[in-house]
This record gives sequence, C-alpha cells and structure tokens, in this order.
Amino acid sequence: MKKITDKTKIHIRENLGCYLFIALSALLMFGSIVWVYHVKVLNAPKVYSDGFGYYLYLPAIIHGDFSFGFIEGWEHPFDLIAVDGGLIDKYPVGVAILESPFFFLAHVVCLVKDALTGSMTATGYSNLYQYMVLFGGVLYWVVGTLLLYQLLVKYLGFSKKVSLAACAVITYGTNLFHYASYDACFSHVYSYFLFNLFLFYLCWYEVREQEGKNRLIHTCLFGVIAGLIFMCRNTNILFVLTYVFYGVRNWETLKKRVVTIIKPARAVPIVLTGMVTLLPQLLYWHAATGHWFVYSYGSNEPFYWLAPQIGNFLFSVRKGLFFWSPLLLLAIVGIFISYQKRKQLYVGLVVFLVLIIYVSSAWWCWYYGGSFGQRVAVDFLCVFAIFLAYVFAHIEQHKGTKGGKERLFAGFVYGYCGICVVWNLWCMAAYWYRVLPSDKADWNTIREIVGMILNL
Repeated sequence: MKKITDKTKIHIRENLGCYLFIALSALLMFGSIVWVYHVKVLNAPKVYSDGFGYYLYLPAIIHGDFSFGFIEGWEHPFDLIAVDGGLIDKYPVGVAILESPFFFLAHVVCLVKDALTGSMTATGYSNLYQYMVLFGGVLYWVVGTLLLYQLLVKYLGFSKKVSLAACAVITYGTNLFHYASYDACFSHVYSYFLFNLFLFYLCWYEVREQEGKNRLIHTCLFGVIAGLIFMCRNTNILFVLTYVFYGVRNWETLKKRVVTIIKPARAVPIVLTGMVTLLPQLLYWHAATGHWFVYSYGSNEPFYWLAPQIGNFLFSVRKGLFFWSPLLLLAIVGIFISYQKRKQLYVGLVVFLVLIIYVSSAWWCWYYGGSFGQRVAVDFLCVFAIFLAYVFAHIEQHKGTKGGKERLFAGFVYGYCGICVVWNLWCMAAYWYRVLPSDKADWNTIREIVGMILNL
C-alpha cells in the first residue's frame, strides 16, 4: 500500500503542471456556466438547439414516450423529422448515453426533493438536469484532455512541457473552452473525449499487442468506442482510419497493416461488438420507422459531394475554421515538420483530416447553424493538438541553437500563440454577450469586436 502511495505522489509531482492546468481550467469552466446561466443569464435555456435534440432521449426514458409528446409546454420547441416510415428525432443517441450518468443522478435528487417537499421538479428538464448536463460536459473535457496529455507524453514521446503547451493552447486558443462550458450540451465535447480515448486506447493496445499481452476483451473495446463515436456524430466514424493506418509509413507497411487488421481474431470481435454497441440507435430507428438503418436528417439536408464548400469551411468570415481559430494554422506547419518522422499515427491523422474536412464542407449547411466558430472541428481538435506538439517540440529540440532563424521561429510561434489565445478569448466573450452573432458574421462584426477592445 505504501509503495502505491509513493508512486502516486511521484506521478502527481512529475505531472503537477498538467494537473494544475486541468483543475484551474475546470474551475473556470464551472464558473463560466454559473456566470452565463445564473449570474448574468446571458443565455437560456441551458440545454437548447441541437443539444436539446441529443438530450431528448433521456427524459423519454423516464416518461416512457419516444414519440416525445411529453415536451409540450416545455420552454424548448422541437420538431421531429419525416423519413421513410415515420417521424424521428434526427439526432443520434450517443450523446444521451454519455450524458446519462449525470441525468440520472439529477433525477434521483429531484425525486427525493419532490418526495420531501411536494414539489414537481422530476420532469427530466428542470434546472438541475440541465446544469448537470453542462457540468458533465466539463468533466468529459477533463478526462479527454488528460487522455490527450498522456497520449502525447507516453506514446508519442513529447516532453511534458510540450504536451502541456499543446493541451493549453488548444483549450484557450480555439472554441474548445466554449463547447466544454457554455455549449456543453452540444455533441462536440463528447466527441472530443471519444477521439482522445480512441487514440490513447489504440496506442495502448498496439504496444500490448507487440508484447503479446492482449486479450479478447481488449479487442472488443475497439468496437465499443467506435460505436459510441458513430452514435455521437455519424460522420465521425471516419476516425477509425487512424486504426486502419496505424504504423503505416509506405506501401509495404500498409500491406502488413491490412493483413493484421483483417485477421478474424481482430476483425470479428471489433465488428460484432461495434454492432452490439449500435443497438440503442438501431432499435430506436426500427421502432420509429420500421427500418434498421435510416438517414435521419431527411431529404432536405443532403450532402453535395461534387460541390463542397471547402474554401468557406476553412477561411470564410462567416464560419471559417482558420479564420476564427487561426491558431490551428500552426498545426498545418506541424504536419510538414513531422513528415520525415511519420510516427505511428501520422498517416491516419492526415488522411482523416483531409476526408473529414471534405465531408463536413460537403454538407448542405457547411456553416453548421448557430455556433461560435466552426464547431464541428471541436470533435477532432486532438489531431491539431498532436501536430501543434510537433511545432513546440521542434522549438524545444533547437533550444540554445546559435542560429538566428531558430530563435526567430520560436519567437514568432510563441508570439502568434499568445495573440491567438487573447483574440479567441475576446471573441468568445463577444459571442457570449451577443456582439458576435451565432451566424452570418461579416467584416462589420469584426469591427464591432475590435471596438469592444478599443472601448475598454
């Protein structure tokens, strides 16, 4: 017991910077939720818009009504989507599954309170339920970021300083903080957690496989995680390409990888457990429409595969990924810096990034409605974090070099990160206070945001 305690103390001491960052950031996120929804009431309700559609399966359980008729009179409107066979909630069930521990904890508390006071709060949508969902989003950010940090340090070989820097700038230099607090009811922080979990588990599994230590249950867990990724956001299933391309550097290694992953001992358990994990989604679709597989967004929300809005998706003032999160441009530099090494995740991450940008920009609503920045990218910010770490590692590697170019590059990178973090936090405040609209931002919007700064 003493040895375990000593090891824990050493581990905490060696990773103190990470744990302080996680703890302070989580406190800020919790505080932001209270500030936005209780002190200043900058937005209401707390679970709303797309977040309400993801959430709705949970109150449906306690009401026993998956036609969702019980929401009449609630403060949030909701329309079912007409598809072949019936009307359905177009949002997949994965987010509700991840929210369920916090929802049912709130439900137990509300039932006890109602029994003691005679109140009527155990509705599935009263304040406590909504707050618990948002607080749960913060905790998923905590676990997801810890997994990302450990992935960078333990399996990708980055120093603790580099790994912490990558986690910190991704949190504060992009819209991740916003979607882990203000809009934690949306799917994005849950996908962020699952992506980090998948990459960490992938590296853990492959190391153990080389040592001959894996069991059947370890293989099956791939199917579970992949199934949850699909059920949180269907197009995110493309992330399994990181599994397919793990360790690939050239055609020869690709052939070896294909032989490895199609072995029945691997492929069969993953496919079977993946299908079992999908059962909640498949059962709902079948009960509502009579079909096991449904394109739940209906015919009015198609993909335009031959006319993707890639330029707008990446660079537009309205919702451009690099326009509103310019920090991520450094990750593109990291892709080139890390090309020669092409470590185990490189090819899979690059292939996934190219495909997910294409798929996301090909959807009819490439701007993804009301949001702070390009919100779908929050799901795969781990990809950018890894390539950002390569930039920081390059600087660390050449620290002390007498060459002026390296010092100039380091100064530029650190200065650029600082400016991007300040700009992002200011834009987030502008979004919270409705200076930055949820959609259709233009250059006048930028002038208004700058005006906020000048009027300080």
